[in-house]
Amino acid sequence: VSIVASIDAEEYASVDGPSGCGLASAPAGVFNDQTITVGGQARTYVLSVPKTYDPSTPLSLVFAWHGSGGSGFEVRQLFALEPAAAGSAIFVYPDAAGSGWDWSPTGIDVALFDALVNYLTGSYCIDRNRILSTGLSHGAFFTNVLGCCRGNVLRAIAPVAGGPPNAAACAGRVGAWVANAAYAGLVGVNTFGVGTRDFWIASNGCSTTLAPVATSPSDCVEYQGCLPDLPVVWCVHSQGHAWPSLANCNDGGVCFDAGPAIWAFFARFE
Repeated sequence: VSIVASIDAEEYASVDGPSGCGLASAPAGVFNDQTITVGGQARTYVLSVPKTYDPSTPLSLVFAWHGSGGSGFEVRQLFALEPAAAGSAIFVYPDAAGSGWDWSPTGIDVALFDALVNYLTGSYCIDRNRILSTGLSHGAFFTNVLGCCRGNVLRAIAPVAGGPPNAAACAGRVGAWVANAAYAGLVGVNTFGVGTRDFWIASNGCSTTLAPVATSPSDCVEYQGCLPDLPVVWCVHSQGHAWPSLANCNDGGVCFDAGPAIWAFFARFE
């Protein structure tokens, strides 16, 4: 099923555009192979709208970015965010134009994000104060870029196995749930993981005091003294360069299901 064959990003140039609240014609369900035109190129994505969708009730909008060589269809299953959200969010899973994402703040994939935000907020009842982003590996690097250059649009992010954005200043601040494997190979914890954590700690004015997170997993810690409503959570696991999942916990180390943990963090901003 296709909601729309092609949408030109130029039609949706402002994040303060019209709201989709009240549009009774907006369809609910899972829609694969959706397209939107950005920079003259047709881009694809998967859209998941709860079956219980009510056009009078604003929902969160969650972006989920796949790793290098992946797809939106694959990470919808892998990330397992929707069961935890229980109908309280609309999810969009974009596909990269090539094997991975363009991390430039002025690049085509930031333009893709902008176009999808504007199209979806104009078509569905979405709370613009609850736009969220997560990603794995290449998608986590991109989520960090968006958290910085679109910090005035996003409310919170959850990068898993990514590195910090290369920026002197950000457009705004976001809450951050950061995870990395202790032995990740491609994305080492001491360089990329700690670098990501420290970037958001500095951005959000946190102290070095730690406390257990109020929600699971218990192996994560939360930095104290952050600016109001800008928490930073840090999780180190032992499952390697992968999306953390109890189903793949074979070594008896630190394991948890990232999907429910990330949603518990995102739900704090409702």
